[in-house]
Amino acid sequence: MKPFFLLLFFAVSSRVTAQEDYTWWNEIHQWDGVTSWNNYLTVAPAYFGPNALPVPELRKGLPDSLFTVEAAGGGHWSRGDKTYDTQLRMSVPFCSGKVAVEAYVVPLEFYAMDTVTRDIRAARDRDGKGYAGGDIYFSTIVELVRNKKGWPDLAFEAGLRTASGTRLGAARFTDAPGYYFDLSAGKDISTGKAITVRPSGLLGFYSFQTFDVQQLQNDCVLYGLGVDLRNSDYCLSAQICGYSGYKKNGDQPLVGRFTMQSIRSSLGWKVSAQLGWHDFDYRSLHAGIVWRLMKKVGK
Repeated sequence: MKPFFLLLFFAVSSRVTAQEDYTWWNEIHQWDGVTSWNNYLTVAPAYFGPNALPVPELRKGLPDSLFTVEAAGGGHWSRGDKTYDTQLRMSVPFCSGKVAVEAYVVPLEFYAMDTVTRDIRAARDRDGKGYAGGDIYFSTIVELVRNKKGWPDLAFEAGLRTASGTRLGAARFTDAPGYYFDLSAGKDISTGKAITVRPSGLLGFYSFQTFDVQQLQNDCVLYGLGVDLRNSDYCLSAQICGYSGYKKNGDQPLVGRFTMQSIRSSLGWKVSAQLGWHDFDYRSLHAGIVWRLMKKVGK
């Protein structure tokens, strides 16, 4: 039996060694034999998967006053990266809707990169294909002003990204924390008909950790403008959002977002599209369901 176990040991050892053989990566990126491989990664949205460093959502001057759960699926497509994912979001209001706590996660994504994209990103996933689990985001939105004459509605948000994402070596998630703060404003404008128009804007600060020993985090200005068209049944939203980092290494993504959703019933639907214009070369489409408890909670 001893020769059998020795043979099994060497077979497993050789397989593990083969799986961990990064000679191809060392040659492509001219590894110096000393520097940690993650220092070859560029931690910026232009050099990672679409769910790694997304532009935060544009708030509209109000926290969500309804307990809400969303589940969606879809994909992101660029010239060298096709990604399909699932998304989960939950919002829980408190203090009669003046405060909301939200959680968001991409629990699973499947990706396929071509070799050009893989090498530009310095990814160590040789075939460029696989799956990954995403970061968990938590945020708190607090109402500051609502329905005050001469003022727009104002809300403050504090958000945190946990270091829970996987597949750093494939440049899918950064395995590092981030945080952001923003002030959003919005105001309902009646058209005298059945449609209400709500312009909105956001300005804030976004920071995320990098692997650059000289600059361990990147600080960014966060911004956004949008408008909603709403009646008693549906809401159509259009937004331009982005952030601008100081390193200028692919850290200035700009996206356009378009969303259509039903709002009358407790169980509704939502369809969203996103177009990246700068440092985010993806076209995205998602569809899902939205469940709302159609009364305010947390009084």
